[in-house]
Amino acid sequence: MNDRSELLKRRVLLVAAATAGALAGTAGAARADDGRKDGDYITMERRNAVLLIGINRPQIGNRLEVATFLALGRAYWQLDHDEALRVGVLFAHGSDFCPGLDPASWAEAVRSRQFAAPIPEFVNPIGTSGPNRLKPVVVAVHGKTQLVGHELFLAADIRVAASDTRFAQAEVARGVYPGGGGTVRFAREAGWGNAMRYMLTGDEWDAEEARRMGLVQDIAEPGKELDRAIGIAGKIAANAPLGVQAVPASSRQALAAEDAALAATFPIFARIMQTDDRVEYARALKEGRAPVYRGR
Repeated sequence: MNDRSELLKRRVLLVAAATAGALAGTAGAARADDGRKDGDYITMERRNAVLLIGINRPQIGNRLEVATFLALGRAYWQLDHDEALRVGVLFAHGSDFCPGLDPASWAEAVRSRQFAAPIPEFVNPIGTSGPNRLKPVVVAVHGKTQLVGHELFLAADIRVAASDTRFAQAEVARGVYPGGGGTVRFAREAGWGNAMRYMLTGDEWDAEEARRMGLVQDIAEPGKELDRAIGIAGKIAANAPLGVQAVPASSRQALAAEDAALAATFPIFARIMQTDDRVEYARALKEGRAPVYRGR
């Protein structure tokens, strides 16, 4: 191994160790290869033709581990390939939908190039790589819906938010950038100025601001957002399934130019995650100070 490769390896491991130690609850986070089943990370429930998919890692604040990401992708694949299912509903157990990724888990995935090859029976839940999801998904969010959690939200077809939801796409304040399609979908859905306002400052916004920007189709009282999403999904499921699948497929054709931009997001994220600035963020978080970024 040459000196540069060894430096990059040490840099990734430093990010993993420093960030995992600084973030409460992440030190004991499970990995994708620890022998657990998908049911340890998500729940799935059938309600007639509707599949309810729940992120279920409240013990780490529903931070998205690699194993949870893979479990969601397999659930989306099941949704697409089960003829009895017509629509999915994505939600989360616990006090937050998803405040971001689990740093140690993803640092290891980046180091090992875990996503370099196609994954069988898997539909990417953030839609940055094919195959495209065939059936619609309604998402219901609450609490912190931030970083990759916001990108999961953006990747859904119809979005419901509790009035207490706090959104953010603040990767630039953490030494990285939105690597799950946020740079593409946020700008498309909310308009360039609105998206840049929040992605470049790292500021949070609330459910009403999300509706103003066109990101949210419905706002519900806290605790009622899932019922609202299930109600919408039930109406979709009652319609002709071939037509329902053809609508988003046709719309995606009009957005086909986005595919290359979406496919490029994770490689850029992986590269930036190995920079000095990302290491500085993890170190500053551990030391309880503001990071000093140097652009390298």
